[in-house]
Amino acid sequence: MVHVILLVVFSSWAFGGGAGWAKTAICISGSLAPLITIAALKDFRLGGHPLVKPLLPLLPLVGFNLLVLISTFQPSLRTTVIEGGQVYLRCNNLSFWPSSARPVLALQALWLFDVIALSSYNLLLAIRHRSTLRGLLFALAANALALSVFGSLQKFAGANGLFFNQVPSPNPSFFASFIYHNHWGAFVVLMLAVSLGLLFSLRPWSGYRDFWHSPALASVMAIFFLAVTIPLSGSRSCSILAVLLLTAAFIHGLRRVALHQRELGKSRRGPLTALVLTIVLAATILFTLTRQTIETRVADTQQQLAVMRSEGSIGGRAQLYGDTWHMACDRPWFGWGLGSYGTVFSFYNTQHAVDNLPQYYEDAHSDWLQLFAETGAIGTILLLGFLLVPVFQLRQLRQITALPRYLLGGCGLILLYAGIEFPFGNPAVTIAFWTCFFAAVRWAQIDQREHTG
Repeated sequence: MVHVILLVVFSSWAFGGGAGWAKTAICISGSLAPLITIAALKDFRLGGHPLVKPLLPLLPLVGFNLLVLISTFQPSLRTTVIEGGQVYLRCNNLSFWPSSARPVLALQALWLFDVIALSSYNLLLAIRHRSTLRGLLFALAANALALSVFGSLQKFAGANGLFFNQVPSPNPSFFASFIYHNHWGAFVVLMLAVSLGLLFSLRPWSGYRDFWHSPALASVMAIFFLAVTIPLSGSRSCSILAVLLLTAAFIHGLRRVALHQRELGKSRRGPLTALVLTIVLAATILFTLTRQTIETRVADTQQQLAVMRSEGSIGGRAQLYGDTWHMACDRPWFGWGLGSYGTVFSFYNTQHAVDNLPQYYEDAHSDWLQLFAETGAIGTILLLGFLLVPVFQLRQLRQITALPRYLLGGCGLILLYAGIEFPFGNPAVTIAFWTCFFAAVRWAQIDQREHTG
């Protein structure tokens, strides 16, 4: 638990973990994960528990690692020097077997992904009680709340650089410690799912005088502060995701209050009216605080739509996706190699800037397309297997309670978002995603164990 918390907190404050030194620190500190895995498996064996079920999710991950490692033995690009500069040329004698355009980058990317995935997976093996998971999730929510307050103060102060102008930002669309506002938005969507899950895992202020004297009030306030920062950061797409998540939570809250009042034999009209008025008041305050940013982004959207209508297309993003698709189709089974997109895409890019110079893309702005281009259909299936095996195991459970449902719902929204953006290009978002995912699976497993026990 401590290991995962440190990874999330460090990566989120270290510019989202995107800086080179931050990635190296994550890789080194995350390399403790295999030792934790071995220790947890030893406990499983000593306890007489079967190892087959907990080890199943690791099989596709092992397959993915083998694919990447094999690809490094067949470079798909060669280097040459032209006018004193090093350039990459495509190899024409490639076999059908996996290849890698940049073997060193592939190994670095694999190292980063493995420590993140294995650190989060260890939650399945090492956590025995829901109280431990609750402490983990509370720590993540508290860290996100601190970042939200920090980012809001920085925004209202008019800072033009990170950490109140102490660090120049390479992207003007930054928020808190995140260089890219859409990465911040994806991170907060996950943290909203965590906070909502914790809120609805509480029994209706059981043991407290009423709602106003229970932890639920503090949870609602934290959710409000987290939600404000998404439109405040200027992230349009993540604002939509947050609205979907909060709308589902609002409907759930209405139902929860109605059932609670029915159990007490009291009228539902008063509490439901108070809840609706509270949501309206919160939405009004949120809009007031973020009105300037919202109006600016609405104007930007209208301008972009006008350009699309005049050109008869959906803009450069469609061309980027089309070029990436052509890149992927040239090596559809095994791809061009993990971490190779920025290098190989230069051979397929058909876009040019206003000055007629080629535009450079490090990311495809679609994690799914980029994964397919880099690892092919085989690599994509293997990575999906690491995600889907635990999901199929969850289907065997009789009932999934509110907290894992919210965590899985937040993860599902990020997976959908990855179709049109690159949230997994940010280590902090990636760590938060896999932590939420495996925490949800483990919570559901413990629920089932206590129910059957």
